[in-house]
Amino acid sequence: MTPAERAKKLLLGTGLCLVFVFAIGLSNDRFSMTSLDLGWLFLLFGVLMIGLSLTNGSFTSQFPDESDEEMTDRVHDDVTETKREANIGDAWASLEHNILTNELSESE
Repeated sequence: MTPAERAKKLLLGTGLCLVFVFAIGLSNDRFSMTSLDLGWLFLLFGVLMIGLSLTNGSFTSQFPDESDEEMTDRVHDDVTETKREANIGDAWASLEHNILTNELSESE
């Protein structure tokens, strides 16, 4: 399961819980249908979270949409590329050092 899918499920579950809390409060007469109380925020946020969880593509920009194996492979490839670039840089530095050392010794 990708992190984007996990975020969607978390929002859906939280939204459903908030709607459930509103329904329980409504059945226990803590909120009324005729006036806007603070309890209506439960319903508003719940519906908002459910709506966000049902949208397609909104979480792929915020969370990686790749599996754990794909992410591990990508990070491993990035580390390998970084090490390879560091080795190439070290080789160039060593070559330049040797050339400058030879030129210095020839000029003396």
